[in-house]
Parts: sequence; C-alpha cells; structure tokens
Amino acid sequence: MQVNAWNWRPTLEFLRAQDIITSEHAALLGCNGCGAMVDTALAERIAAAVENKLATLAPGDRVRVDLSVTSAPKVPQVFGPDTQPSNIDVTELYSATYDWLVTFRDFCKRCDGFLVS
Repeated sequence: MQVNAWNWRPTLEFLRAQDIITSEHAALLGCNGCGAMVDTALAERIAAAVENKLATLAPGDRVRVDLSVTSAPKVPQVFGPDTQPSNIDVTELYSATYDWLVTFRDFCKRCDGFLVS
C-alpha cells in the first residue's frame, strides 16, 4: 500500500491522539526507511480506531493535521521561489480524506501487520 504524506501525517496524529501509538512510534512511522513495524494486534487496534472515527464523518470530509474536521474541498497550495513559510497553512495542507481512511481501515483489517519502508 502507498500513501502520500498529505494523508499520512494527519492519520498518524489521529492515532497518536487516540493513544493507539506513541509519539515515538508516530515519528518512526512518519519516516521512510526507518523500518517501523505495526504488528497484527496493533493493526487491528488501528482499524477499530479508524472505524470509530469514520462513524463520525461523512463522505467528502477531511481530518486535518490539527484533528479538526472539514467538508470544504482542499485548496491546492502552490509553492514557488517567493513562497514564504508564513503564507503556508499547514492545517489545510495536511488532511486525511474520508476515502483514504476507509482504504486504510480496510487494509488494517485484512493485513497481518505492516512495515513502513
């Protein structure tokens, strides 16, 4: 399975906030090549937590990195040589879509754990 950082980071933040994973595990899961593992039991806990969250969302919703929920369409961010960090709305930049969360929940339900590589 592949996921982009725009969806992955808020997913990890959600799992951390739910005490499904530790901050240290979230940091490892957020880095390619660190070899972070999720075993079968943890994958099942992740699936349950995501399923509970999905029950509070509607198709088209997004969970932002600050864990707020919005149904507003994502506004593309254009980065250029003149882009200033203060002009970037990180909360809007990273958001886990409803469709991604469904896909991730289903993956966690059927996998025997996974490795972030």
